[in-house]
Amino acid sequence: MTEDQEKMIICPLCGYNFVKEEAQKSCESCPLNKNNCGLIRCPNCGYEFPEVDNTSFMDRVKKFFSFDNKDSNEGGK
Repeated sequence: MTEDQEKMIICPLCGYNFVKEEAQKSCESCPLNKNNCGLIRCPNCGYEFPEVDNTSFMDRVKKFFSFDNKDSNEGGK
C-alpha cells in the first residue's frame, strides 16, 4: 500500500474518495479553520464528519482496558 492510498478518505455520505490535503483546502474559508475543529469536510458534497483512525473498535477497547496488573497479583501473596 502506498503512502497516498493510506491517506485516502471516503466520505460517509456521498462515497467520494479524497486525500486529507484536498479536504483541508475546502476548509480554508471556515472561521473554525484556525482552531483545528477536528472535522473533515468532503470537497465533493460539503459533508463534515469527525476524523477517525483505522483502528478497529475492539482494538481500541482492548487498548483502553489493557494495563499492567502485576501489582494486583502480588496483593494476595
